[in-house]
Amino acid sequence: MVEHKFIERITWESFRMKETLEKVITRLLNTMNKVKALDESQELTLPYLKKIIEKRASEIDACNNEIKRINSLTFLGKQEDNWRDTIVWSDYMKLRKKFHLVVEDFKNFVEQYKYYTPPNSEGLKQKVITILNKMGYIVDGYFEGDYVTWIGVYARPEDKPTYLDPTNEKEAYLQNKHRVDGFKQDFAEWFEWEIKDNEIV
Repeated sequence: MVEHKFIERITWESFRMKETLEKVITRLLNTMNKVKALDESQELTLPYLKKIIEKRASEIDACNNEIKRINSLTFLGKQEDNWRDTIVWSDYMKLRKKFHLVVEDFKNFVEQYKYYTPPNSEGLKQKVITILNKMGYIVDGYFEGDYVTWIGVYARPEDKPTYLDPTNEKEAYLQNKHRVDGFKQDFAEWFEWEIKDNEIV
């Protein structure tokens, strides 16, 4: 028979976890609402988005680990004849189900913002392109950065070919012209700038 103290432990663990799940569910819902509001008001930044997603993901992982631990305890408890589902246990199970549903919503939410770039990113990219063009360089890759503190991109001299697949006859000609022993050459260089007050410095 399961000892009374063991049943009490499972009940207490379920109650404690129920309270934790309630708090985490609330934080997940509030986070999604806040991010949407910031996005709509064009105040959402990549540093904040990344930080809050990582924080909530960490909380989700911690909850899942605790749920597994309680599942193990409960499995042992249910092997005995004197196991009885309590109100606390039933409430915990309902909340656990809700938690998993909210987590799925949060994962879909994160996926929607996977490639998010803030509204000011296009203006900053154009400024970088202008700077590079004055230096005689052409953008030769995807822009990177948080668009708040820094921005960077690979660029190549305008008279040199791209290492990427050529998009026109001119690029194909330059690429073949600069081959060495039949191999394409990579002329791209990494350029990076700081950003202050939405300006390149």
